[in-house]
Amino acid sequence: MLKLFSRILRKGLVQGTVMNHNQIDAPVIGRIVGMPVLAREFALVEDLQKPLAAGVTWRRRRFTFRVTDDAAEGGDRPEALCINEITLDSGSEADICPVLAADYPHLVHFPEIENAYWATTLAKGALRSGADTRESRLFVEMSPLLYRHDGRDTRDTLIHLAQVEKSGRRPAEHDERLAALQPRLVELGDEKFGVARYLAAFPPSRLVQSSENILAATNAGYFLNFPEEYDDGVSALHLPVGGHMTSGRLAMPPWIARPGIMGFSDAAPTSGMFGPEDMELCIEGLPPVPLRIGAKGGSAQGAVWRTFDAAEVPAPDGATQVSFCGSLPTRIEPAHPGCKAPLGGATVLLEGEHARAALSRDGIRRISIRLKATSHGTPVWLISAGPFLVRGGKVAPEGAMLTPDFAGEFHPGGPPPTRFPYDVETTRAPRTAFGTLPSGGLKIVIVDGRRSGEHSCGVTLGGLAGLMQWVGCDSAVNLDGGGSSVLAVEGATAAEALLENGPLGVVNIPSDQNGTERIVPVLLIVKGR
Repeated sequence: MLKLFSRILRKGLVQGTVMNHNQIDAPVIGRIVGMPVLAREFALVEDLQKPLAAGVTWRRRRFTFRVTDDAAEGGDRPEALCINEITLDSGSEADICPVLAADYPHLVHFPEIENAYWATTLAKGALRSGADTRESRLFVEMSPLLYRHDGRDTRDTLIHLAQVEKSGRRPAEHDERLAALQPRLVELGDEKFGVARYLAAFPPSRLVQSSENILAATNAGYFLNFPEEYDDGVSALHLPVGGHMTSGRLAMPPWIARPGIMGFSDAAPTSGMFGPEDMELCIEGLPPVPLRIGAKGGSAQGAVWRTFDAAEVPAPDGATQVSFCGSLPTRIEPAHPGCKAPLGGATVLLEGEHARAALSRDGIRRISIRLKATSHGTPVWLISAGPFLVRGGKVAPEGAMLTPDFAGEFHPGGPPPTRFPYDVETTRAPRTAFGTLPSGGLKIVIVDGRRSGEHSCGVTLGGLAGLMQWVGCDSAVNLDGGGSSVLAVEGATAAEALLENGPLGVVNIPSDQNGTERIVPVLLIVKGR
């Protein structure tokens, strides 16, 4: 009965019903939670609005209501919903910045990471550690890496940093990108050793507390964490799945096509499906090479293969293949069939002058990946996640949300890194979403969940789609959710917090045990100018 009711509600949304986000009533909440709400029991118990900067507003609304439920004694039961919003008007004195925790290594507390329940351990067989496991490390065999820095390849640099750290000395100068991996030397016996690296992560509130210029912070996109990665020495473990760019720096190229939102310096943000064909490979002194998926046409120039692509990488005479782990080129060699791309990256084929330049002594230093300029200008930031919740002002149809048009190369049960176990209409959970407004503004929404009947029941992906339409978004993308859904706001007082003695600035109730704020590796921040 409830499933049928949910489908009826979503049918109305898909047909283009646009809800006024100032119209707060039982039917609207019923559409969002996917359950019939009794109007006589409906109440808005809090509507807090607070400016954070010119054109930037934080709003929190909490509702209590009763829903009809045939399974409940008496036929209905109490429920609640808590929604936090950050709105950036067009022309606001703030910017959106997707960031990696590794960009702020001074905020990382490694005891937290060692005890995190999702930390990973690689013995042989790749065990995932629990909260009581102290050795929560990932062993990474670095020998395949060829990225060079100051005459030393990546493996040697990591080993050097690990040895220095073990001795208690700090190197005079080093590559900050490698140092952010926080390497540890791992003794394997028989005079063998490897390098363990930890995932840099911290709670959003710590970032807000670190600077008055950071107005708000929440979790962002999904990240890689598949068992197959633990045996892949050059995987981009725990990097975002999809594009991640901030302040013009492409930290993670969109090697797989994912829905996302892109920002520009002098134009309104835009949403779209961003993948390899939105990028180009650059070698200093040569024209950029547009990228494309697989062998389309006669030339191999710029052809991209990922580990899940079915076709085998060809080996044209004189071609060169460049393998990328995230944004770093890790191996350059003459093209050969059967090449396996890293799980978090890709292999790109080059021909002619580009192939010869890549193989030169300094080739790896000269290679980079960038996003192409668009009709809106040069991209400044990008965050990809998915699926699309709203496109063109209309809610994604229930039967289409997990198809390529709305989810990109992201499939339940697919090969890594394309898969993720989510559903559209079954699971009510905490959710985070990011959307654009017709005015050119932006909206971040965090919905609490997993506290049914007491604080907030959460929403399904379908409900989240209806909510993003309700708050005025003409396009919206789902971000990571569950226990990762946390919102921290700069200047939020203890009276404005929902958790007594909770982390300073946290304005929702995270769903992890006792409202614990989860440490996350990928964040979305609102930064004042």
